[in-house]
Amino acid sequence: QLRKLHYMKKILFTVSLLSIGLLLFPQKASVTKMPVTTASVKAREYYNEALKYFDDVNLRKGHDQLEKALREDKGFFMANYQMAMYCIWTEDLQGFEEYAEAAASAKAGLSKAEEILRDAVARLRDYPGADVTDAGKKLVEMYPDDINAYNNLIWFESIINDLEEQLATVEKALKVAENPAPLYNTMGYLYLALKQNDRAEAAFDKYIEADPGNPNVYDSKGDFYMVKREFKKAYEFYLKACSMDREWDNEKALRAKALYEQTEGKKIDIITM
Repeated sequence: QLRKLHYMKKILFTVSLLSIGLLLFPQKASVTKMPVTTASVKAREYYNEALKYFDDVNLRKGHDQLEKALREDKGFFMANYQMAMYCIWTEDLQGFEEYAEAAASAKAGLSKAEEILRDAVARLRDYPGADVTDAGKKLVEMYPDDINAYNNLIWFESIINDLEEQLATVEKALKVAENPAPLYNTMGYLYLALKQNDRAEAAFDKYIEADPGNPNVYDSKGDFYMVKREFKKAYEFYLKACSMDREWDNEKALRAKALYEQTEGKKIDIITM
């Protein structure tokens, strides 16, 4: 049965969806980056847009772009693979089986990295909780300077809920990442899960510093304060995220407000949206 991954929230899925950052069609393959192949330039463009949205933890728009990519190239391996991972995250068993089958059945023109991922998704299709970390480790061995190899490994470690190994992989990934922001987010939730709140707060603060224009950085800090039961602070950070993007769901802000008023016995002195 597909299961929820405690504390990891959006970011572990995001890490999965950032697992390949370089589309090479029709360019020559790089020896340092994991290549991704597609038969359609348009599909490549949609896929690249999906990566941008996932980088900002805008999962809905990223998902929509993947769907567009697959309409252009139904056999696009990485798009099918990423959609299968999305379905693991959302516990959509039927969707997972559909996309995992499409990814596992891909044959022609795959890169070696894609072949490794194809084997991993085939094993996950047989058992969604399977340990496929060996595939992620192989990718890191092949592409030690590619953040995307580490991202795959982090995701596979999250599937088996190996928090300590995830943290170790995140720390290694930080050494090669051009954009460390998503990794600091992951690190924050890992430290929360390990009940190391001081380190979690430091990681979330680095996330804010690295990407202050992204509403998700404040949403994550709000989650931190919710765990600490500092509901007023949580409300303030959730509200900041909502104020930056009107499409942002304010359900968590209202929940934090209600909990504050319930526990403190007084109305919160901040206007709601």
